[in-house]
Amino acid sequence: MNRLRNRQQHLGFVTFGCKVNQYESAFMAEQAEKLNFTLSSPEAADILVVNTCTVTARTDRQVRQCLRQWGRLQTPPTILVTGCYAQRAPQELANFPGVEAVFGNVEKGRWLELLAAMSQTAGTMVRVSDIQNCNRFVPMPLGSFWGHTRVFMKIQDGCGHYCSYCIVPLVRGPERSLPSSDLLRQLQQLSDAGFQEIVFTGVNLSRYGRDLPGDKGLIDLVRLLRQTSWPLRFRFSSLEPQDISYGLLRELSDWPHFCPHFHIPLQSGASAVLAAMHRNYQPAWFEALIRELTALFPQAAVGLDVMVGFPTETAAAFEQTKELLNRLPVAYLHVFPYSARPGTEAAVLSPQTSAREVGQRARSLRDLSHGKKLEFYQRHLGQVAEVLVEGPVPHRPGWLKGLTANYLRVMLPGPPEWVNRFIRLKLIEMNGQDLIGVAM
Repeated sequence: MNRLRNRQQHLGFVTFGCKVNQYESAFMAEQAEKLNFTLSSPEAADILVVNTCTVTARTDRQVRQCLRQWGRLQTPPTILVTGCYAQRAPQELANFPGVEAVFGNVEKGRWLELLAAMSQTAGTMVRVSDIQNCNRFVPMPLGSFWGHTRVFMKIQDGCGHYCSYCIVPLVRGPERSLPSSDLLRQLQQLSDAGFQEIVFTGVNLSRYGRDLPGDKGLIDLVRLLRQTSWPLRFRFSSLEPQDISYGLLRELSDWPHFCPHFHIPLQSGASAVLAAMHRNYQPAWFEALIRELTALFPQAAVGLDVMVGFPTETAAAFEQTKELLNRLPVAYLHVFPYSARPGTEAAVLSPQTSAREVGQRARSLRDLSHGKKLEFYQRHLGQVAEVLVEGPVPHRPGWLKGLTANYLRVMLPGPPEWVNRFIRLKLIEMNGQDLIGVAM
């Protein structure tokens, strides 16, 4: 214990899970740099921070494998564990060899204090607050985003939907939002740092502002940002369908800096399954929403989350989902098998689907997704688009990669000076999963 005091302070991160976790790891890294820690790869780190996810049994297993891998090295790093798995089962993770501290999601905001406290603590330090008592957004401002040209910005935390399959409300707590004054201040810092695109993210981003005085919602944030003069491109990471109103879509359609890209959880296209999931909408309503959205945003990339193998999903229910997805004008699907999570309502339901059948359903929808993406990309061949160049293409000298506002991945020949710049391109052909563009 307390190897921390005797070693050079090279700090590495292993991050599992969502964009919120990625943002929080970036915040912790930036805070550490201010105290003269040296950021390094995990392989070169003296201190390794493992920021965990627990949304599925698979991610739990990946976290455990990671801890075993680093803990059994001949000279293991000092391992600090945080994130949603740490919030759910801190003592379980504290028992892994090499783990010297476990801290929860709330504690991420003051993790350097905990790091300093390790030298006065005997045994593995565990600091995990009851997140259900957390009713205030913990600001984690970023001045940069290590290794990124597009920057995530966390403006919301927590979820109050309590879908029957989901553990997120139990490990992220109640809904809470970053006040707009702090949000604008952080945006100014990111603009001054030279970022060209901001990706707003949150645990349930569509509920942004509902906990703030005056019951302000996401639509008020959009109206506020439309009044600003930043030359920034703005994108939302994910929006729940229940909270997407026609008024919000109209505001977004009138905002020239908004990227027409929507990632929306559907989960199932069968009424009975949606009811068992506690998803409070019907397939016909969801279809109408997507058609209304794509009428306002004809070029939009719409991606959907879809779950297969939920305990009440029969073969007929799966076919209803697939038929709905076939009809919808979407660009891609994020398909994942149901995973029973401890403490959730669905965990006690009897499974009705074999692992083999769940795998077949997942493959079927992933094939459908591949076809949808190919169709979406081919639709844009011959068009002119503005691409934010993100960096070089690995193992392809002289080529760069970038992203259009509507989420098309593009490769283009060009000089390194184009990185982090908007380049106007003509999209001329497909290359595997990417489009090829040439500068105009």
